[in-house]
Amino acid sequence: MTASIAAPAASAATSGYLPTSGTAALGGAMGKDAFMRLLITQMTNQNPLNPQDGTQMASQLAQFSALEQMTNMNATLRDQAAANAALAGAVNNASAMTLLGREVTVASDQIAGGATGTTSVAAEIGTGGGNLTVRIVDANGATLTTKLVGRVGSGRTDVAIGDLTSKLPAGTYQVVFDLAAGTAGVTHPTPLVTATVDGVRFGPNGVDITSGSLSFPIGSIVSVR
Repeated sequence: MTASIAAPAASAATSGYLPTSGTAALGGAMGKDAFMRLLITQMTNQNPLNPQDGTQMASQLAQFSALEQMTNMNATLRDQAAANAALAGAVNNASAMTLLGREVTVASDQIAGGATGTTSVAAEIGTGGGNLTVRIVDANGATLTTKLVGRVGSGRTDVAIGDLTSKLPAGTYQVVFDLAAGTAGVTHPTPLVTATVDGVRFGPNGVDITSGSLSFPIGSIVSVR
């Protein structure tokens, strides 16, 4: 009687393929070196009476090749994204330096009070216009002074506020527009503040331009004169 032949046990201890630094940690991603060691171990310890199907092995290799290409593509895209971000930062920094001494209009509600405070603000009024009021508010949200502008049409409306800000202590305040437009109720158009750039600040959140006590993100600039 012919004795039966038992298939060798496929273990790392008997095969000689012990985990190395190239093998993925438990639960981690498997690299190509670890995959090849696993494949060689599988071939070495296959049952000689029931060897691994070549078609299955070819399919596994094709899947691994596709996975490796996707991994490489992801790494390339990450590198490109980092390079683009660095380039955009350099362009913003260079652009900010050219603004020194220039007059800019920014979309912001920050204004300065005091003898050298903000003298003019503007608002883009929507279709139909309405009755416009401008208020100056402190850091606690309390209205300090109000000016009735009156009926305005659509488009940009400039409002002189020097008579209001000059009476306030030096400091930073907020300007609020109240537009009453009939049945539409009261809306608050975004203020446009004009300031002269006297400094540039580079921080972890990007580039800011400064004008006296005021600071604006460079992305809030609407126009430059």
